[in-house]
Amino acid sequence: MPLKKENLKMLSCRSILLGSVIILCVTFSLAQGEKSEHSIEKNVYSPSPIVYPLKIIYLFETGKTEFIISAGNVGFKSVAALKEWVAKLPPRTTLELDMMCRHLGNEPLVSSEEELNDFKKFCEEHKIILKIRPAG
Repeated sequence: MPLKKENLKMLSCRSILLGSVIILCVTFSLAQGEKSEHSIEKNVYSPSPIVYPLKIIYLFETGKTEFIISAGNVGFKSVAALKEWVAKLPPRTTLELDMMCRHLGNEPLVSSEEELNDFKKFCEEHKIILKIRPAG
């Protein structure tokens, strides 16, 4: 069955349109690839760093006072558990620790200078920013 002139015109218009769409898609894809490589170098599209306030929460319900270290809405019963979580955070995440004016003497992190210095070093090794606000 021979093709009519009208069908040939329609077929060639479709071919041209389809070809144009393919070229446009390829060009756009290449441009996006260049843009994302460029933006990675300049951190144009990098998200803002995350900030978590660190607080010591006292639990007085039991006979012995217990503590939880909170980081935003997340809580930890030990510095070791906190470190496990911190190790999984993206680099440049900020932890803000407010030092307390009064201590009972056995709070995690804030009662031991050695423990606090160890945590500072741990944060540095994992490229986490630790901001310590002095009491007062």
